[in-house]
Amino acid sequence: MPGAVVATPPRRGMLKDMASLTLDSPLTESAANIRGRAPRAGASPMRKGHALFASERENVVVTGLDMDRGVVSKDWDGPDVLPPRRRSSTMSYRGDRYIPNRDLVKGAGAGTTLLEDAAGDALGAGERASGPLSEDGALEDACNVELGQRILSFSAAPPSAAGARDVRSRYAVKSKNVLPSSLVAAGRRRVACTPERVLDAPAIVPDFYYNLLHWSSTNVIAIALQSAVHTWNSETGEANFLVDLDEESERVGGGGLVSSLRWDADGNILAVGTDRGYTQLWDVARGVRLRTLRPSPNGGADATTANALAWAPDGTLNIGYASGLIREHDVRERDSIVRSLDKAHSAQVCGLAWREDSALLASGGNDNVVKVWDRRTSVAKMRKENHRAAVKALAWSPHNSSILATGGGSADRCIHFWNTTQNTRVQTIQTHAQVTSLQWAPHYREIVSSHGVGSAECSQGSLNVWAHPSCTSVAEIPGAHDGRVLHTSLSPDGETLATVGCDESLNQPS
Repeated sequence: MPGAVVATPPRRGMLKDMASLTLDSPLTESAANIRGRAPRAGASPMRKGHALFASERENVVVTGLDMDRGVVSKDWDGPDVLPPRRRSSTMSYRGDRYIPNRDLVKGAGAGTTLLEDAAGDALGAGERASGPLSEDGALEDACNVELGQRILSFSAAPPSAAGARDVRSRYAVKSKNVLPSSLVAAGRRRVACTPERVLDAPAIVPDFYYNLLHWSSTNVIAIALQSAVHTWNSETGEANFLVDLDEESERVGGGGLVSSLRWDADGNILAVGTDRGYTQLWDVARGVRLRTLRPSPNGGADATTANALAWAPDGTLNIGYASGLIREHDVRERDSIVRSLDKAHSAQVCGLAWREDSALLASGGNDNVVKVWDRRTSVAKMRKENHRAAVKALAWSPHNSSILATGGGSADRCIHFWNTTQNTRVQTIQTHAQVTSLQWAPHYREIVSSHGVGSAECSQGSLNVWAHPSCTSVAEIPGAHDGRVLHTSLSPDGETLATVGCDESLNQPS
């Protein structure tokens, strides 16, 4: 039938031929024999297998049934050597599974000095960076942003870290000051007990709450005597008269007493406070009154005596009044009032002191309270009631910006040291006398205290030098004045202290 398969019975010769067939498969030969055979020279890589197969077929014996069905009676021999396996030229090392490649690590530049070139010079991070790191750098340059920076922000920015010196100072390592050879040789520094100069200060107001003496950064001393203000240049010895309130109009605060003085940080502008609440700003070099900060016309809390003045290093001026009010002014603005602390103290403000970075303001009052104010808020950062008398003496440490020293009046007679970061008291010195002022020594870890009403342990009108933090006495100048020491001020170089007392004398001991 068409398309049907007809089974043909095997012939007698066919069975004989099949008995001579070898049924071994080429796959049974070991892989070692296959790899050990060398390829024929001149064969191309693509056709090498075909050429070898053709050469082997020449030795195959084909007989009888083999001719008809192409049955191979001899095993196929593969090449002695397999062609080498090629690796992709684009393959790059991506690092170990557990040990990352330095070039792929975000902080690859951290160890830049550990690698060197052939000349022994350290390679920069840009010379070794490759792959994703270099692409990230190109992306940063193109977008003008740093990788990882937040592009969208939905909250107010935090305070700048550059202004947070109270935080950084806790972790900063400060180098020790080199002591002078006289101290090293003798074991104890000698402090002059007699003043270099003595100037007259007639009719100075002997009021504990006033602040009538200040030494500028340009080496000029300003002192107030009743209603008049005088200046004295300590380099040239030249004395000058600045202003007399009795000769000024009442509209600008004339007709009263000078109750406070304070130079600005540059030593160019002198603020003069009066007992009627006015504050005048003077350009001393030109002898010109620049401005007058007037109290409220309705006789408010700022219409009382301006006891204390404090210039911040950034140019703002704070005024402390007898009513307990503290007011902050930006004198560059027409409406200068920036902040009013209406009930800063329940009694009159005695002292004000800004920290060097303009971040914190310390205040002391006749309510025996010490407060520290953050200028960004109207709530006291620290409030301490450890003193038992008025707190006039305030001084920030130049060696540790977190340390504030405060001195109490005649019923207290103590110096307390406060850590304003932790809001804790760290040391106390019992001076046995009224503390009228405190001055830190910039070149030594020492503080100088001046005293008023004394006792058997500490005479009236004395000066004391204390070591910090040991709180031991370094030197004492008994009887520096015949009476209470009213005010002190330190020279710009930190080597000379000016003092004025109830004996109407202005002294300059070293």
